[in-house]
This record gives sequence, C-alpha cells and structure tokens, in this order.
Amino acid sequence: MDTVIMRIFYLTLLAFCFIFSLGQTSKAASKKCLHIRVIVPSSVGTATDLIIRAYAETINRQQSGPLLKVLNKTQNAVIEKNMSGRPDGCQILAVTQSLVSNFLNDKTSIEWSKFTPIAMLSRTPMAVVARGSLRDANLANIIEVALQNPNVVSLGETSNPLEQMFRMSLEDASGVRFKITVFETARQSFLELLADNLDLGIISASAAKRRMDLKQLKIVATTERLENEKLVGVPSLKDQGIDLSFGVDRGIMAPMDTPPEIIAKIMERFQKASDDPELEDRLAKIYTRIMFLDPDSYTQYFENLTADWSEMIERTQQRPARTPG
Repeated sequence: MDTVIMRIFYLTLLAFCFIFSLGQTSKAASKKCLHIRVIVPSSVGTATDLIIRAYAETINRQQSGPLLKVLNKTQNAVIEKNMSGRPDGCQILAVTQSLVSNFLNDKTSIEWSKFTPIAMLSRTPMAVVARGSLRDANLANIIEVALQNPNVVSLGETSNPLEQMFRMSLEDASGVRFKITVFETARQSFLELLADNLDLGIISASAAKRRMDLKQLKIVATTERLENEKLVGVPSLKDQGIDLSFGVDRGIMAPMDTPPEIIAKIMERFQKASDDPELEDRLAKIYTRIMFLDPDSYTQYFENLTADWSEMIERTQQRPARTPG
C-alpha cells in the first residue's frame, strides 16, 4: 500500500514539474520586451561594435517592435551573468568565431553550445601584409621562400587564439611554416612590422589600406575578395592559388533554451535589415560584407568550425618553438 502511495506521489510530482516547466517556457515566449538588449563583448568603436550598431539602427529605423539597444560588456563573467537564465528574447549576444578559438585554446569556459544561434550577419576579411621594404614582393614568391626555408619568413601575432587560428589556417592551406614571434599586444606586433623587423602580418583591411597609402606596408593578399573600391585590384588568397577564404564572422545568439518562435522572430528582423542597401553600403565602408545565415545554418557553421579547427590544432601540435617579442 505504501509503495502504491509513493508511486502516486512521485508521478504527481513529475506531472507538476512538467506543467510548471511548460508554463515557464510559455511565460518566456509570451513576454513583451520593452527593448532588446544586444550585448557586444568589445569596446565602443571596435569593428564588432560598429557592425552591430549599424544593424540595430537599421532595424530601429525600418521596423516596428521593441527597439534594439547596444550594450558594451568586455568581461566574460559579466557576459555569462547577463546571458544566463533569460530565454525570453529580451537579451541577445553578439559573437565571432572567438567563441570557438578561445574555448579550444583553454582561454575561456564559455562554449558556443551554451547559447542558441540566431543568425550570422557579416564577414570582415583580413589582409596579409608584407613589410615596406618588400615592395616588389608578391604572395607567390613569399610562399616559395617560406617553403624552401621553413621557420625563416617571420610573422608577428599576439596570444589571441583567433589570430593564431587565422595564421594556422594560412600555414595549413599553403604548406608553409612561418617563424612566429608572439607579442603582448597587437600594437607591438604592428610597430615591429612597420619597423621592418617582421616580414609578414595578418591585420585588418582598413589598417592595411592606411599603411599601404603611406607606402609603409604592402598588401600581398586579402583573405577574401573585397568589393571595397579602395582595394580594387588587390588579389585574394584564392586568386593566387591558395584554397582558403576567411575573415572575422559576426553574428548573434540568444541564451540556451530560448523558444524557437522567439528565435525565428528575432532572426526575421535581422534578415530584413540585411536586405537594406543602405546597410550594405555602410558596412562596405568598413571592409565588411553581409553574410546572412539562418539559425540552422549558423548552428551547422559552428559545428563544422569546431571540428575543422580541432583537427587543425591536432595536425600542428609539432609546431616550431615561438620567439617571444
């Protein structure tokens, strides 16, 4: 008899918990947001900030519904706190591939799968640059020298895992091994490149263009074809026979367990903005192109990237010793 009563009690408890969880999900799904907070994990004026603000301003201008407000938060602990337990669509997070590179390199405990992908928004290609004294150099002869002399052609980078993944991708696709010097800051690496103490760097296209105009650096390739009129005629990696295309990919995610109907509504707002010619022109000025992926495709993107980069890290475990900057 006692056993029967206990079974009834547990079944009743399970039913109550199930109904309660449905109620919480329904409550989250039906909650009306006064505005949608977009957490940007970088400072005001950075590329991620400018791109997300451009999207937010476009959405606020062209659409009805809760206004998007951009908030800059640069600490991982703050991001986790702000993005935990709020599956109501009132708070979303701007992300890049750093979610993958930082996690794979043990720089953070924040993994992309802790969030729900909403959409990829854009790609900002990079530039492979050579020091100013190599004005007659091109990518082909630099790669030839690097193939014949492993660990001789020098390249500077910081300990930023995303920078390292970009460099490793270039080495992996071209078959070369650069002499890597690691600096504490990107500024230090950049100044050493300007001083002719490094052969190569992988930097933003905007910074590369400014220094190219001053004849301080030469752009030997962009990591993807750029339509920006300021860089007409600059060949991409693929144009020069290296089967590789990459850039800083930016998108948005919601907290885990955000209901699909909320994800769909937010995605639709960003998708509509991505079709706006004014937004396209605005992003082109900062060397960025719209690259929209829906939730399923963006999830697949992260799954593929995690697998590809994990395999690449394994292949390059025997990398040459680095030189401290």
